[in-house]
Amino acid sequence: MNKIFILLILSCLVITGQLTSSCNRCWNIGSTECCDKDELQDKLQCDGSGCMTSSEHCHISNVDYYTIQKGCSYPQLCDVCFSVTTNDNFLIRVSNKCGEGDDSNAELNYDTNICDLQLKPNEYQCPSCFIDGSTDVCLSTGFVDCLGFETECVDYGARVVLSDGIARDVSVKGCITKGGCAYGFAAIPGGKEVDRKRLVCTPALPKI
Repeated sequence: MNKIFILLILSCLVITGQLTSSCNRCWNIGSTECCDKDELQDKLQCDGSGCMTSSEHCHISNVDYYTIQKGCSYPQLCDVCFSVTTNDNFLIRVSNKCGEGDDSNAELNYDTNICDLQLKPNEYQCPSCFIDGSTDVCLSTGFVDCLGFETECVDYGARVVLSDGIARDVSVKGCITKGGCAYGFAAIPGGKEVDRKRLVCTPALPKI
């Protein structure tokens, strides 16, 4: 009976937003480090009991971009890899690691092996192409094999800003994590979408 009573109390705290946690906070665009190890990190009060660290790696036109972000956890993103894969010099990898309780993301540092365990070849493929400098629909150069939870094809065109702070027009087709259109460009901690032309996701094609 006491256990049931305690569970009811905890449930009420979550519903009313009274269950909170203190999490380490940082957002370092263009880096894999939050701060110097001897420097105290900022704290953030979060609704809920969890904290999260997001590690982002974008590869565009032979240049790699990195960002680390720490803050409140979002259960739907915990331990989930968001990825976009092409055969055309463009990829996105974002890993989200979560912990429970105060300061539970303090030791969750940048994931140097972003999504590797989740990015195994699956049985799907998508048209692939990438244009750096235009939002016009790009023409597929062939098919790319999808990885992990990439079970949708994406057709994306927009003006975006990456961690170098430079606005650029891009057009992309490739494989994307299921539900990727719901996350959109907001899933990339080090990126900002300035002007979207299109974002369309369709089911990936089974490999023959």
